[in-house]
Amino acid sequence: MLFLGSRAQQSQGLVTARGLRPERFTDEARKERTAQLDFATHRVRFSDGATATADIGDDAQDRLSVFVQLGALIAAAPQDYPRGTRIRFETVGVRHVDPWTFEVQGPEVLHLPAGDTPALKLQRLPQDGDDQTDELWLGTGLSYLPVRIRLSQGGGDWVDLQLRDHETP
Repeated sequence: MLFLGSRAQQSQGLVTARGLRPERFTDEARKERTAQLDFATHRVRFSDGATATADIGDDAQDRLSVFVQLGALIAAAPQDYPRGTRIRFETVGVRHVDPWTFEVQGPEVLHLPAGDTPALKLQRLPQDGDDQTDELWLGTGLSYLPVRIRLSQGGGDWVDLQLRDHETP
């Protein structure tokens, strides 16, 4: 049961000329688990899991920063990301690194608590044995910041994060 009880995640790191550079990803459910990303050595160290460390590339993101980094990437050149474009990231969780591929689905107008919001929808393509679906909507009038993130498990559990309010950027 993915979303039973409370859960908190946090991403800490830097904003660089190449975008977000996460340094520490924390996931706390029943207990706190962390991943420490070291880009100088291209390694990530896990506090828990089957492996203690793994290799990462220069553009790796964690499971939170990837959503904001996608928005920054597209905001820099939206014309380069038409419907059907696929964007791949090495994505760091608290136990391992996975390749996540997002596909641009196209524009939509969302009816959010913050009001009607034009957005660009992306969906993470599932990997073999992965029953989680991640959908992301980036506000086209809000510098492509995430305005909705919906995470769904194959068993029917889900979480749906929606923009409630904002100030004009």
